[in-house]
Amino acid sequence: MREKNRKIVAYCRISTLEQKKGYGIDIQIRDVTIYGERHGFLVERFYKDEGESGAKEDRKELRRLLKHCRTGGISTVILPSLDRLSREVRIAENLFYEFKKLGIKVLIADMPQYNGERKDILIRQILEAVAEENRRDIIERLWKGRQERIRKGLFPGGNVPYGYIRTGGSLAINFEEAEVVRRIYASAEVWKSGRAIANELNSSGVLRRNGKRWTQRQVAKILERRKFYGEGVVRYGIVEGISRRMALLN
Repeated sequence: MREKNRKIVAYCRISTLEQKKGYGIDIQIRDVTIYGERHGFLVERFYKDEGESGAKEDRKELRRLLKHCRTGGISTVILPSLDRLSREVRIAENLFYEFKKLGIKVLIADMPQYNGERKDILIRQILEAVAEENRRDIIERLWKGRQERIRKGLFPGGNVPYGYIRTGGSLAINFEEAEVVRRIYASAEVWKSGRAIANELNSSGVLRRNGKRWTQRQVAKILERRKFYGEGVVRYGIVEGISRRMALLN
């Protein structure tokens, strides 16, 4: 089942939200591997985009896959499921068009009867539309849930701001980072520039959470959140709430 010098490969993807829920890309690899074994395919490479939204077109491994398809090194692409390619009809159909134009056969592990014929295409497009609508529902529920947390004075979720640590579903003050935040604001009070503050922190051996040096931009991000650090004001979209216990500058 392999054309001479052309590979059978697979494309897998998992979003950031799916990662947080504990879903692993290894499940997709297993599903594709089982599918390949049942149909006599040897999957020679897995292109894996981790932490990437299905609504995003520019993904590192997807880009690499398309590049290799264009150079003629690939005959077949296997997807673990249709929504791994994309959760937007436009993006998915553009990709299927690109694969077809390049003479690449696309197979879908959880649609074992799919072979790209007219009837299959209609079913595929219906399923793409369902996946897109499901994504919109998920985003809307997430948006409403985060707004409700804000109204209650709770952190909405997402990346933990510098100066805090996550404890369960809420935040607590990280005392070591909190001192750095206070130092930044104290320096700004005497009219030191963001660049000067960053240089001072770096010179004294204070690094950011990721171990990298401070930059003027990172200092500016801290200073832009005065109401959050000073008053505990949390905001998501147009909704605002207050959590006094999260204030660092009092």
